[in-house]
Amino acid sequence: MGDKWFPTGIKPLVNKTYALSRGSNVLQSKVDGGMPRFNLDRTLEPVPFTLNFVMSELQYSIFLSFYDGAIRHGGDSFKMNLDSGTGIAEHQVNIVPNTLKASKPAGCNWYVGFTALAEVTPSQLEACDALYNLYQCYGDQSEALIQSFEDFVVGFPSA
Repeated sequence: MGDKWFPTGIKPLVNKTYALSRGSNVLQSKVDGGMPRFNLDRTLEPVPFTLNFVMSELQYSIFLSFYDGAIRHGGDSFKMNLDSGTGIAEHQVNIVPNTLKASKPAGCNWYVGFTALAEVTPSQLEACDALYNLYQCYGDQSEALIQSFEDFVVGFPSA
């Protein structure tokens, strides 16, 4: 597991093709004359993120130094803050081979994109369906309920 961090000042665009996909850990079996059956192959799955960046000349130079030196042309994993649905959190990732693309229109910044494959996401590690159950009971009021509970706990005098 790599202990290097993606350069902190370089942030992916979240309004342009920030995407992830899930479901690679479910197998589908055909059944003669019926609906296919689905089975869970493993509980944890690698999760690919499609990331795009706009980088200045300096940022692109820093990125290349990170890519070619720190993570050895993408051969080593690294840590990166990503949002996989539970807020921005640390993810251990690799750059998927042959997905790094960079272009620089005349007189503009660098446009860089790649697919980062996360080893695991926080929601996979928190295999608890309490939030789902809470939402089933309280719907859109769940957020206000959680905030009220947090306010109560924070305001409660410590012993």
